[in-house]
Amino acid sequence: MRMHLYRWFALLVMAVGMPSIALSESLNCQAVTAETCDIAGKLGRGINLGNMLDPPREGDWGYWLLPEYLDKVAPLFQTVRIPVRWSNHAAATEDATLDERFAGRVDKVIDSYLAKGMYVILDLHHYNQLFGDALMPNEYPVAPEVLETRLVNMWQQLAERYKDRSDKLIFELLNEPHGKLNGEPWNALLARLIKTVRSSNPTRTILLGPTEWNAAKDLEKLRLPEDRYLLIAIHNYEPFNFTHQGIKYLPKPFPTGTTCCNKQQQLMITDALDLAQAWSKKHGYPLHVGEFGAYKAADMDSRASYIRFIRDEMEQRGMGWTYWDFASSFGIYDPKARVWIEPLRRALLD
Repeated sequence: MRMHLYRWFALLVMAVGMPSIALSESLNCQAVTAETCDIAGKLGRGINLGNMLDPPREGDWGYWLLPEYLDKVAPLFQTVRIPVRWSNHAAATEDATLDERFAGRVDKVIDSYLAKGMYVILDLHHYNQLFGDALMPNEYPVAPEVLETRLVNMWQQLAERYKDRSDKLIFELLNEPHGKLNGEPWNALLARLIKTVRSSNPTRTILLGPTEWNAAKDLEKLRLPEDRYLLIAIHNYEPFNFTHQGIKYLPKPFPTGTTCCNKQQQLMITDALDLAQAWSKKHGYPLHVGEFGAYKAADMDSRASYIRFIRDEMEQRGMGWTYWDFASSFGIYDPKARVWIEPLRRALLD
């Protein structure tokens, strides 16, 4: 009964926007430290600052991470996830020496949000060649034999660079491993990455996810090293033909006009969450939903219905989340009008 009442109260407090509540009592944390569990519970509600620092070149996709966004985001969210395409801002050689000018820009973004008391997830995003994906415009190729070592060396530099930052800074090793990394290749690489980070950050929280684009169904394929400072991320874009309708860059684009969310669609959403929760109970690692969202081509009422439904389902399971995303094509903020898209903001936060 006490656990039931605690969880009910915690979810109530989250619903009215108070950032200080910890949900650690409702999480599965047998495999991690009490401090890591506490951080997992306090991540709460978050937002991705996507398509800003993760294009091949900053600004390529028409979005810039402006200082004014700090004041927009900080009062409403507990966590920001900052996707960064470090691979295109590092030497093409094995050492992967970081572009200091770009890294300094990222420093300022991280420090601004930490200064507001927020949790910050630094996410290494879009290392396309490592997965076997086609390169994007303005993305440069590297020799295949140095792909993995470059990633390790990027994290060696980042870990050293940020080792003295607050424990509210979380390192996310690689966004959505897939393709050539599926299965055991990812397990081998993540062990190298964790060892590298631990040389300078022995207790820093590390966030990592399964293969197939952080799919819940691939959680059982993870082979984690002995480390009690890990959080596990999944992404949930089900039903995919709704959330990604109208996106032209997909190999087989989905037609527009799909609405949401009927019982079958709701079941697709909850099945993934339940699968992840079952894995978490079995293995004792707390979960975070690092991405979910609906593309702008869907009708507004359906987008709002989808957001409210999945938000409620995640919070009922004690899962913190970061919505994709703030101000681009999945966004809940209009950067041109400089206003929140109210139906979406209300669905996500009210």
